[in-house]
Amino acid sequence: MIIAVSGNIGAGKTTLVNRLAKHFNARAELEAVRDNPYLNDFYQDMARWAFPLQIYFLSHRFEQGLRITSHTGTVIQDRTIYEDAHIFAHNLFHSGFLSQRDYQNYSHLYETMISLVPPPDLIIYLKGSITTLQQRIRQRHSSQDQQRKHENTIPDGYLENLNQCYDKWIQSFSLSPIFTIDIDLVDLAEKGSFQKLLEDIVPYFPSLS
Repeated sequence: MIIAVSGNIGAGKTTLVNRLAKHFNARAELEAVRDNPYLNDFYQDMARWAFPLQIYFLSHRFEQGLRITSHTGTVIQDRTIYEDAHIFAHNLFHSGFLSQRDYQNYSHLYETMISLVPPPDLIIYLKGSITTLQQRIRQRHSSQDQQRKHENTIPDGYLENLNQCYDKWIQSFSLSPIFTIDIDLVDLAEKGSFQKLLEDIVPYFPSLS
């Protein structure tokens, strides 16, 4: 069983991944954010660092996919390899931060990799407004998470572009069922909301009932 948690920066993916992993006694596969050597530089100069950053994420996501393939138990995954390409690299290209040459190079590598990576059995998509995302990013920064200090400078326009990319991707993605949660309306940190989520995803996994 593979459950992926998807969503924009600040949506609460990592928190939910860890909570689901604990509940299901599952393996948590987290995103390669901590100790990422490019992130701080990227937010200072996106055009200079966009390509190496995306290659870094893609290679780590592919490595993660291979681990998941060889794992026999339940896995809870923080983002998917599809989002790297169809959300983040796509946005950087159309925003002018990735050249056409680099984007084509990246896309060829991505297409070569995805046939070897299994799609999730379910994607939980955390959808949120820019106001909610920025509020959570500030909360994360104020909690002294120095590994994510770069996020404090993310402009609203960048997050909005990512939200638009997510909306288009969610509408067209067909490899996995998608369960959407509006984080403007639901706080998964609340016990009742988390329990409701568990009840809602049971139909996707008959063996859980």
